[in-house]
Amino acid sequence: MAAQATVTIGDKKWSVAVANTVGELAQGLGGIPGVAPGTGMLFDLGWEQTIQVTTMPMLFPLDIAFFSDSLVVTEVYRHIDPGYIVTSQLPAHYFLEVNAGELEDIDSGDQASVELLTLETSMPDWVSAMLDFIGLVVMSICLGGLLKEVVW
Repeated sequence: MAAQATVTIGDKKWSVAVANTVGELAQGLGGIPGVAPGTGMLFDLGWEQTIQVTTMPMLFPLDIAFFSDSLVVTEVYRHIDPGYIVTSQLPAHYFLEVNAGELEDIDSGDQASVELLTLETSMPDWVSAMLDFIGLVVMSICLGGLLKEVVW
């Protein structure tokens, strides 16, 4: 289960799930019918990099904001329909996905803050790590199958 947090930018707040494991980053919000207003997902990629976000598995339009290490908004993409790929033009450490229209007054240069909420877990840490590893193995097998088809 992803950690929970509150993201604040100016006078706007979102209750978000935090994706930072391989499985969570791969799944994101894909395949779910929608999220409640004022909610979304914050993705932590671990370090600043060019980020490519696919909305192929999405079932609803999104707004996406990219953030630097210091949580400064670097880019905002609005009303992204399912089926597109969005690539950050600047390196970013985090990105936020929320319902389309919710980042209307947010601009590059705005400062965000993130408050992590306490997560009580009944699973030992090794279980989460093992599930992430299994997800990575399954993704590798699928990618290997695709590459095999391309090469042959």
